[in-house]
Amino acid sequence: MTVNGTRLQRRLEEMRRGRVAGVRAERGGETDPEIRRSIAAIVAASEPSGPPRPVWQGIGEVNPASLARRLAEGLDGDAIETAHGWYVRRELRPVYLPIDRARLSELPAMPGPSAPLLCLDTETTGLGSAAGTVAFMIGLGRWDGDRMRLLQLLLPDLSEEGALLDALSAEIPGGACLVTYNGKSFDWPLLETRYRMGRRPPPPLASHLDLLLLVRRLFRHRLPDARLQTVEKSLLRRHRAPDLPSWEIPALYHSFLRGGPAGPIRVVARHNAEDVVTLGRILAHLEHGYGHAEVRRWAPPGDLVRLARLYRHEDQMEEAIGCLEMGAVGPDGSGVDAGNPDVAQATMELARLLRRLGRAAEAGLVWSRLVAAPGPLAALGWIELAKEREHRQRDPEGAWAATDQALLALFRSRGMGTPTLRRGLEADLAGRRARLARKLARQAV
Repeated sequence: MTVNGTRLQRRLEEMRRGRVAGVRAERGGETDPEIRRSIAAIVAASEPSGPPRPVWQGIGEVNPASLARRLAEGLDGDAIETAHGWYVRRELRPVYLPIDRARLSELPAMPGPSAPLLCLDTETTGLGSAAGTVAFMIGLGRWDGDRMRLLQLLLPDLSEEGALLDALSAEIPGGACLVTYNGKSFDWPLLETRYRMGRRPPPPLASHLDLLLLVRRLFRHRLPDARLQTVEKSLLRRHRAPDLPSWEIPALYHSFLRGGPAGPIRVVARHNAEDVVTLGRILAHLEHGYGHAEVRRWAPPGDLVRLARLYRHEDQMEEAIGCLEMGAVGPDGSGVDAGNPDVAQATMELARLLRRLGRAAEAGLVWSRLVAAPGPLAALGWIELAKEREHRQRDPEGAWAATDQALLALFRSRGMGTPTLRRGLEADLAGRRARLARKLARQAV
């Protein structure tokens, strides 16, 4: 059987184009046209005049010093030679970003006020590199007073990784708290692996704060997803200029390694710097909106419920109770209402926490707030009051009256609430009333 080589080549090319289009659609569609124009302009401006630079079989320059100088020139950085090779150092203009470290340290899982904070974000070569995934750009942000100083370390060639890792170790101060976004799962394990592959010990860290985990626990209930740029738009109310999709970053770096211009790496550097600054802005948002009891009263009740859970996990019960009390009264101080289920959730969790701590009288007062709530929540409040009267006050008649009110609340709330909640409340009431009826019958004998 013979195969038409031209037709086969055309079919393979069509499959390749379809696969690339599918990958782009899966990752969020085509690149923004403004980004394309921005990259094209940078490429045009960075193309050298005169005859084209020779490229040896598509690999590019083999002189790391030349690569480092060209990369430094394209990014307005400094090419630095060390005993282990070359790297590029780029310092950016500081960003005004004040944070009250004492107030920030009051939040759960936060470092102490004296620990240096170091924000870190990496850009990598992707999964298609023969040397494995390598961080070719490391962005760092640290505070100097009320300003964040930005520094970027860049790898001019894969053979110079040792110099980059040594430079990173020198930039991490003793006792530092590393601040990342998904860094516990990706950035820092990747760097630790590269250190070990280079027969170097990873720099020690006092602690590691992964803001992705914190954002999920505090704000995921009101965010469409937990991506960093979603947090910027929905939580910080900031909108970036047209940005480069992360999946296109490795291709720009590989193009530079093959002899392409260094100018397009500027787009990657801008993306990296924005990510580092966003880490600092998330910390500032936490400190300004949640770092002290006085400012928490303006926070959404759903956030306060989840902050209370974090405090409970840290065994800071009084702080948890304070958050739930603020959430239970609602943003306008009106208490449980039909339009805000987060207020009802705060009320229930407050009452349960107080009961768990042995403060039954206070828990009963909180449950009494819930009986005025709409729908099945009122039935839940009456059931909890029935428990209080039956077991603590030893008043089965009062408990029976509370179950009557619970049944009435369920009857009035027909069509409200989830079927699972209603079935659970009805089953609880049936068993509770049967037991109370036996108790009352024994008392009457």
